[in-house]
Amino acid sequence: MKFFLKIIGAVFLLLVFIVLFKTFTFKSKQVYPPQAKELILDDSCVQRFQKAIQYKTISYDNASLIDSAAFEGFQVFLAESYPLVFTKMELEKVNTFGLILHWKGKLQNSKPVVLMAHQDVVPIEEATKDKWTVNPFSGEIKDGYIYGRGVIDDKGSLIALLESAEILLQQGFVPQSDIYFVFGHDEEISGLKGAKAIATLFKERKIEPAFVLDEGGIITEFKVPGLNKNAAVVGIAEKGYQTIELKINIPGGHSSMPEDKTAIDELAKAVVKLKENPFKAELSQTVQNFLSYIGPEMPFVSKMAMANQWLFAPMIKSTYSKSGAGNATIRTTTATTIFNAGLKENLIPGEAQATVNFRALPGVTREDVIAHVKKVIENDSIKITPIGLGNEPKQVANVDSEEFKKLQKTISAFKKDIVVAPYLVLGATDGRYFGDLTTQVFRFIPFTDPEGFHGVNERIKVSEFKKGISFYYELMKGI
Repeated sequence: MKFFLKIIGAVFLLLVFIVLFKTFTFKSKQVYPPQAKELILDDSCVQRFQKAIQYKTISYDNASLIDSAAFEGFQVFLAESYPLVFTKMELEKVNTFGLILHWKGKLQNSKPVVLMAHQDVVPIEEATKDKWTVNPFSGEIKDGYIYGRGVIDDKGSLIALLESAEILLQQGFVPQSDIYFVFGHDEEISGLKGAKAIATLFKERKIEPAFVLDEGGIITEFKVPGLNKNAAVVGIAEKGYQTIELKINIPGGHSSMPEDKTAIDELAKAVVKLKENPFKAELSQTVQNFLSYIGPEMPFVSKMAMANQWLFAPMIKSTYSKSGAGNATIRTTTATTIFNAGLKENLIPGEAQATVNFRALPGVTREDVIAHVKKVIENDSIKITPIGLGNEPKQVANVDSEEFKKLQKTISAFKKDIVVAPYLVLGATDGRYFGDLTTQVFRFIPFTDPEGFHGVNERIKVSEFKKGISFYYELMKGI
């Protein structure tokens, strides 16, 4: 017995040694460049941004509702506001409203850089119009914030890119490598005629970017769990999505004589089962990269867990599962978004339908989703039908590359004591279409905690918008 206890003690001591060794050798991956100077900007850049918000470049699923005049007007406004950009760069239009601006660099044999944003915005929900503090298409400034649909998603990035490029052209700057600005016009409805068509053109022309930068991550103040510092999260991959329809037909009848099984009951059971039996949580390579960047900057106990994921993975998963964003980071999520059945209060319907949306971790396919649904609901009476093409992105950027280090250095130069970390983007971006051209697709906008994304009172600080111009200015100077 004593011998057995000695063995247990020895194993325990060895375990403690390994955990402590890994913790103390868990080194920071942060960089500390000299602090960059922000551009001295007057309010004319803000006024142009306000004007950009006033163009109702709204994407609707119903194409007949799209106002082409708004897009035409917006592009005329851009050309008038940034004359050097639109005269010094080669302009190409794709499917009428998709824009490519080609800024030729000094070295024609080097790989180009693609900087992206999109022109379109989501609609304003009729039910929420009166909840806006200002007119959502006014671009009004209130309490130091610019309000309006699209200030975050994604006209803030688009205008900041053009402002910085115009300044550089005024200074006679020529980049070392070619820069392409790619501005899609239908990102909010999947980007098929905009970014996807442009990416196809690039592929046909054998244009292989060194890296692509699109919307995605942000700078956030003290909002990463366990991290007592500001963080800039840079998307190196994004989740895919699959949508399926569940349908069941069971003869209905009068509500006074309900059968044991009805269409609504059976479909409701299936939906509840899907909610209660989610996909398995996993620490994917992208999540592991994120933890390896934030871990060394955390207090000792948290740092120890991050340094020893092999041991503390269950605890990490449990912690992340407690929040919506955290849970979405570690698993393919399930969300029932539409449930249709019934016409009359005393009539049991003979058919029920539900639409379920899955946001999939990289590598999870449509077949995987369907197999999961069949296994969970265990009801052959329910017909499972995929809706649309879905999306199965596989691209994951290399965080050890010079391109990521350059981006990290540029971000760190603008915010003192900031932690830059790669992460998994939970939504979809136009950048995914360029994954076949380069693995180095990054997703980041240089704004701190913008608010109201796709919701009420979408807004960004005036000061943050100006800092964004300075960020893109320095990024392009370094290309």
